[in-house]
Amino acid sequence: MLSLKENIAKVIPDSLFFLDLVEYKAQSKIKIIIDSMQSIDLQTTTSIARDIRNSEIISFEYPGGVQIEVTSPGIDAPLVHPFQYEKNINRSLNIKTFENIEPFLLKLTDVYKDSFEGTLVTGVKSRYKFDEIESAKIQIKF
Repeated sequence: MLSLKENIAKVIPDSLFFLDLVEYKAQSKIKIIIDSMQSIDLQTTTSIARDIRNSEIISFEYPGGVQIEVTSPGIDAPLVHPFQYEKNINRSLNIKTFENIEPFLLKLTDVYKDSFEGTLVTGVKSRYKFDEIESAKIQIKF
């Protein structure tokens, strides 16, 4: 038998990436986090929530009903998957590697299958493998 997370992942359209499902059982709420190479609009998230609600996926675990929230990761959410790096080319990222104590700023220039490249504040171009990264977040400018 498939888990709730696996069943919901099957409902997400192929053009989107299913990132996570968070259950708040005490509140009868589930939060589904999706992402895409393009912006995700309210119509898309509403449609996915409706498709999940109209299916039998959640009726077994939540026979009394459940609140469904479908959302994309916030601007402050860490980049986890290679496609998230790819969609943020030419943006500045705050990077923390497992080896460096202090995070550093890098302007993302290229993304590869297992790594990415960018220019440091000093002008030096550097390449990092995804598995060397503890966290990477978009630098937010106001």
